[in-house]
Amino acid sequence: MNLFYSITRGAALTVAATAILLIPAAGQTAEGWLVDFEKAKTQAAKEGKSLLMEFTGSDWCPPCKSLAKSVLTQDVFKNEIPKDFVLLKLDNPRDKSKQTPEEIEQYKTLSKKYGIQGVPTIFLADAKGRPYWQTVGYSGDPADKYVANLKDQLKTLAKRDAAFAKAADSSGSEKAKYIAEGLSLVSSELALNTYSDEIAEIIKLDAKNEAGLKGKYEGLKNSVNFKSELEKVMRSGGDDPKAVLAAIDKLIEEKKPTGEAKQEALFYKGSIYFRDDKPKAKVTLLEAQKLAPESETAKRITGILDRFFKE
Repeated sequence: MNLFYSITRGAALTVAATAILLIPAAGQTAEGWLVDFEKAKTQAAKEGKSLLMEFTGSDWCPPCKSLAKSVLTQDVFKNEIPKDFVLLKLDNPRDKSKQTPEEIEQYKTLSKKYGIQGVPTIFLADAKGRPYWQTVGYSGDPADKYVANLKDQLKTLAKRDAAFAKAADSSGSEKAKYIAEGLSLVSSELALNTYSDEIAEIIKLDAKNEAGLKGKYEGLKNSVNFKSELEKVMRSGGDDPKAVLAAIDKLIEEKKPTGEAKQEALFYKGSIYFRDDKPKAKVTLLEAQKLAPESETAKRITGILDRFFKE
């Protein structure tokens, strides 16, 4: 029923990148990868390092195996990356017999928090687990180039911390602006999930919305909540397209979303129409595209229109 959703999932996997096929023992893999988030954060804080977090599907994801073979098991990675990063492997294998119940539950919790849409996904984060860079997929770069790019992202962390340092020396809406500057290095939804304290402070500092930041982040919160409810509708709709469409329309009517949130709803509607009514699917997708032309969903829509609706 939801063809486009499957396509986007598949696309994420085809560009995806990867993880190491290592068996965790006592919270750590044979190659120095930790498997416990809290232990990894504690070690990173103690050693003054960042986290390199890899979400993977080690026994079923071909690109994950490719990244492991080409990069993660190479000497340049093993020798250079641990100088600056504590390695954390977050695996979602099909065979979970070698994982603890805690590891399985941890993956569910963290994949939701960090918004994982496909594996492998790699995050660079500070010792508190706050991300400052991410990548999905494996470009095929050789290990030395891949490692150099990872280490170069420490400059991104420096930019974020510089903005936060300016915030510490400021007050009111000016402080809020500097915090927001630091958060601009990650996506809005990721910031909402992983920088909740900072966002709460922004809203408090810009209480009268003089800088437009309170409105922005409260709007984003509403958008994320709407998308979460939309996902529930899609998961619970079963195989009855009409029922799902009716549920989406009801949700739109009740919540009155705008921008990217409404775009996502129309995107799902278009994917449902695609099976039996392609003209209506096209109209719905074009309407969705106009709501937020620069969004990631809009880019996906462009690809779908080019592929399936060429004149």
